[in-house]
Amino acid sequence: NLLALDSAMSEHLVAPDAVRALDAEARAGFERALADEVAGKSRVTYREAIEKAISAIDRRSELLGLVAAYRRLKADLGLMDFSDQIELGARLASEQPGVGELERARFKVVLLDEYQDTSVAQAVMLSRLFGGGHPVTAVGDPNQAIYGWRGASVSNILDFAGSFPAAEGGPVPTYPLTVNRRSDARILEVANRLAAPLYEKYPQVEP
Repeated sequence: NLLALDSAMSEHLVAPDAVRALDAEARAGFERALADEVAGKSRVTYREAIEKAISAIDRRSELLGLVAAYRRLKADLGLMDFSDQIELGARLASEQPGVGELERARFKVVLLDEYQDTSVAQAVMLSRLFGGGHPVTAVGDPNQAIYGWRGASVSNILDFAGSFPAAEGGPVPTYPLTVNRRSDARILEVANRLAAPLYEKYPQVEP
């Protein structure tokens, strides 16, 4: 739980103090709702769910102190994990525009593969480095987003046009990939049938 919270905060660029503030606000709201439950003011009871939410907030509050200590230890030892590297890259790209200029000069054209599996921090880093009209192509499928457990956000590919606007301010073109060269017709038929509800959820990327 400690490592997961530390990683999630890095992947979403959220500081411990921000989490504490949001949790305090949420807890106050849950306490008011619980008081209404006890007083019998609520027509439908959610007491069990409210108590679980308060308990989860309290557990996270304890973990936040451990996360802060863990981060200090990593800093003292000169160590970084993958999430730390991505967070640092995102902050560097956001706070030092010259870094983006250097990378854009180095990479004239950029291809972002499996973009549906990028995290919030990765999307921020990439958009700061290569946004603003630089030639960028993202390839991905929101229906294949499988890395939510490590911070990936499917909204990144859905919001690609906003993060990487066209140079002249026009619409960002989208090209469907409709030819599958790895599966035969029966597999595709079953896959398309199973994926139909997902395409209804994300009509903007329907093939």
